[in-house]
Amino acid sequence: MPRRRLPPLNPLRNFEAAARCGSFARAAAELHVTPAAVSRQVLVLEEYFGKPLFIRHANVIELTHDGAALLPSITAALDMLDEGARLIPRNGATVVSLCTYQGFLMHWLIPRLGRFRDAHPEIDLNLMSAAKPQEFEDAHADITIKYGNEPRDDHFSRAILPDIVVPACSPTLARSSRHPLPPIDNLVHHTLLRSRYRRLDWPNWLKVAGAESLSPRQEITFRESGLANQAASQGLGVAIAQRLLIENELASGRLVMPFDTALRRAADIWMSTTHKRLADSHVALVCDWIEREARDTVEGFGMRFTPSTADTEQPIVLAAAHTGH
Repeated sequence: MPRRRLPPLNPLRNFEAAARCGSFARAAAELHVTPAAVSRQVLVLEEYFGKPLFIRHANVIELTHDGAALLPSITAALDMLDEGARLIPRNGATVVSLCTYQGFLMHWLIPRLGRFRDAHPEIDLNLMSAAKPQEFEDAHADITIKYGNEPRDDHFSRAILPDIVVPACSPTLARSSRHPLPPIDNLVHHTLLRSRYRRLDWPNWLKVAGAESLSPRQEITFRESGLANQAASQGLGVAIAQRLLIENELASGRLVMPFDTALRRAADIWMSTTHKRLADSHVALVCDWIEREARDTVEGFGMRFTPSTADTEQPIVLAAAHTGH
């Protein structure tokens, strides 16, 4: 078997954290090191490849084209390592398994895990990703989080988050001198970005926004929503993003929401476990923690969450993340 040609592994971990967090300071807090240490590790990786991976600004960092190309494979590799390690419980630890979508795992759950780990070091979480119904079944997880609910007598299920989609783009693109956003009509001059698994998000949002006949200059479809959002942060176009998955990008200023109109999908995001598993105090504790984090997320949207009772998508108003107009 040929020897693998691997970049230095610790710098890869620091690079991924910095890219995900949007700054060396936030990555340092997550990794329990100093910002200078993260910066040095990233520099080691840049020297290895012989090219910059970040553009350094005053308070934030921005991936270069090469950095953006590298990030998805590094994230996937670290996720696989984490999943494998969690299959072997530590001495004295209790393992609770959870299965959800990769995008939800990466962009909502993982950024919050530090708080859970600090509060409950006695529990190891075994995190798994799935996309299709059969994959969720095959995971045999203690807890599942997915869109929609299939009522089952032996299950406890609860709607925890609304599925809200909004257009999002880089602040530079929103402030474009030729075709700024808003107004909505200027979308015709921009590239629309989407995920292949959520092809209806753009046409459905345009319909509730009163721009159903709008024909964009170009469209690009990605396999994962996270890649579309990443492309949007690089100024390649306007993504139709799930509001709860772009929290960090909005906070860091890498993305903005140029319009107040949002689309709430008919199906909410549900957490489910069996009644038998919920009787386990550790599983119940994880469920309670997820519900608290979900409530905090919705409060951050400036709305009050009640489970959807509609059969169709509904327009709602969310305050646009300011674009500097």
